[in-house]
Parts: sequence; C-alpha cells; structure tokens
Amino acid sequence: MSENNGIKRRTLLRSLLGLPLASTPIVLSACSSPRPTSNLVIASGEEGGMYYEFAQLLSTAIEDAGLAEDAQVLRTQATAQNLQLLADGKAQLALGLADTVAQFNNVREVDQQLLALGRIYQNYFHCIVNADSRINTLAELADKRIGTGAPGSGTWVTGQRILKASGLKDVDQPPVETKLGYSAGIHALGQGKIDALFLFGGMPVTALTKLASERKLRLLDVSAVLPKLREADPGLYDQVLIPKNTYPGVAEVNTIGVSNLLMTRTDLPNKTASAIVKMLATRSTVLIPSGSAGIQNLTAETLISTAGQRLHPGAREAYEQLHG
Repeated sequence: MSENNGIKRRTLLRSLLGLPLASTPIVLSACSSPRPTSNLVIASGEEGGMYYEFAQLLSTAIEDAGLAEDAQVLRTQATAQNLQLLADGKAQLALGLADTVAQFNNVREVDQQLLALGRIYQNYFHCIVNADSRINTLAELADKRIGTGAPGSGTWVTGQRILKASGLKDVDQPPVETKLGYSAGIHALGQGKIDALFLFGGMPVTALTKLASERKLRLLDVSAVLPKLREADPGLYDQVLIPKNTYPGVAEVNTIGVSNLLMTRTDLPNKTASAIVKMLATRSTVLIPSGSAGIQNLTAETLISTAGQRLHPGAREAYEQLHG
C-alpha cells in the first residue's frame, strides 16, 4: 500500500434507534458473515488529527474481523472532501461533522444521499489565541487575522456559521480570514502569522497539546452564539466543556460541540454494514485512540444519535439485533 493511501488500525460505535430508515431492502442474516470485499477505502482527515487516528484504528479492525482483505485510509482535508469522495465512489466509508454532512445531503436527491452507520465521537470547537493576546471575546476578533480551516472542511463550515451568528460578518472591519488546514493553522499560530485559530476536533488535539507545551495559549468561549446556531440549524449543536489542563496550562472553557459521524453509500452491502456496526459495538473499548478524552465520554445511549441522518439499512438491522 502506498503512503498516500494510508495506514491501519481500529474504531467504535453502539446504540439508540428511532431514526429514519433508508429504503433499500434488508437482506441481512443474523448468523451469516459477509464475504470480505477485496478493497475498502476510508476517507479520514489530515495526519496528526483525530479523524486520521480513528480511521487507522478502524481499518485494522475491519481487516482483523475479515470484513475486507485490504482496508485503506485516505489522508484528506476532512469532512467536505470525505463526503465528495464517498459520493463519487472513491471511498466506501467516511468520517464527517454532522452539520457539514447535513449541508451536503440537503442539496441532494433522497436516493443520492449518504447514509449513517453511527455517531463516533464528539467534536469540540476550539478558538485558540496566544495567552498574551488582547483578544478575550468573539467580538474582539473584528479586523484580526483568523485561520478558519481548510476550504470546505468541517472547521470552516461551522466557523463560518459562528462568525455569522456573532455578527462578525457584518461589522465595518470583519476578521481577515485565511483558509488554513489543520497542521498549517497550528504552525501559523505558533509563528504569530495569525491572531486566532479555529479548529474542530476530538479532545485533546495532539498537535495543539504539543504547541501548548511550547508556548502559553488560551481558548475563547464561543458558546454565546449557540442559541442562534440552534435556531438556524436545530439538532446539530451542543454546549460542551473543554476541562482545565486538557492542554497544558489552559483554563477550562465552554464551547460548541458537533457529532462526528461514520457515513457510507447506499450500495454498501447490508451484511457488510451490519457486520461493521456489530464489530464496532463489541470492540469499542479497544478502538479508542490513545489520549482521546472526548471519545471516552460516549455511552450506549448516544453512540447512534446521528443528528437526523438516515441509517443504512444494514446498520439499523444491527442495532435492532444488538439492543432488542
């Protein structure tokens, strides 16, 4: 396997029903095992990020369970690219933020929409500044330089909604936005090339932990815009807490959380979808990336809360069998 197509490892998942079901007929047998596919591609994210770590774990788990002869991980710019790769048939599984997934599916015909296998973990919106910055609130980002995420990424999509909800899109001197990917954004903040960085990820973000150990950082509370976000897009956004010392020396802060979903195509065989869900549900404790505190907060009641996205028929069948 080429370096560009990735590496291996594991993943997780579990319960809760009541979501709309895709119309594809279910042909799953509770006792049968699917014939392994020769190749299964997972669209993930940038190296060093939680998406990528998680996809590595998932790929190994899929191979170990005999669900694919070769499960490959693609490095990508995250959600938007992942979903397009999935829609184009260049990937069979993809990770994505629920609000970006909803935006993607909302402009597609129902029979062309992507389907959910489950909710993988909670993402935490980080608005990061250097500790000696005079920026203390979202409003004070006016006319400042912000790294707003890679083009079309989940960070960029949610960040744009936060800027709009805060009124920063309409001020006389709006922030100067630069679309920087995960690694480039952290580097730019460390070099003082930007005044603030938007970043969405599982907790903690490894590269941000490293930067916080090298220089003093602060996180801004962005949760004040939550009511407006919920009004515009119900069911997608939560208020969450990044605890004190999640990053060295950084105080706790309230912020906005969005679910990360494992998505697939309508043509993924029902037996394969069901087997992946069952494998994830029964092996979740060994599929958590090291140091990922946010993922460890998942419960059986929340793992299948897919923010209104339709379940793949095979996934629905698996959850019914697992939870009665």
